[in-house]
Amino acid sequence: MKYLLLFSILFCVIAMPALGALSDDDLNQIRLIVADSEKQIRLIIADSEKRLTATMNTLKTEGAIRDTEIKNLNEAMNKGFDNVQKNFDRQNNIIIACIGIPMAFLAIGATIWGILAHKRGTRDRSLENEITTLKQEVETLKQRQVITP
Repeated sequence: MKYLLLFSILFCVIAMPALGALSDDDLNQIRLIVADSEKQIRLIIADSEKRLTATMNTLKTEGAIRDTEIKNLNEAMNKGFDNVQKNFDRQNNIIIACIGIPMAFLAIGATIWGILAHKRGTRDRSLENEITTLKQEVETLKQRQVITP
């Protein structure tokens, strides 16, 4: 029973209304603390903004430097590619000359040889025709001599 009475009193004491209402002095102290922390936060934000603008300025200048470096690098690469293209063009011309000139000589030689072979062929055929006609005349003459001796 003692415990029951003790716990009842304890719970009643806990449940009693708290006399913790804030006075004007307490509110003024809270306002001062909040104002001080607000000033510190504003100083931190201002410092962060200064560092951010300084960083942005350095990035802009570094970016401009990098842009010029990239442009210079692109120009150098384009010049290099142009030189390589010129070398390839020269090599192609040399290859064409090395292959084309002998092929031209071969084509001209084959054409001349074909023309000469064709002329020989027609000449040979005409000679063969003459030989056959002469053979026929010789045979006809032989037959006449055999018949009229």
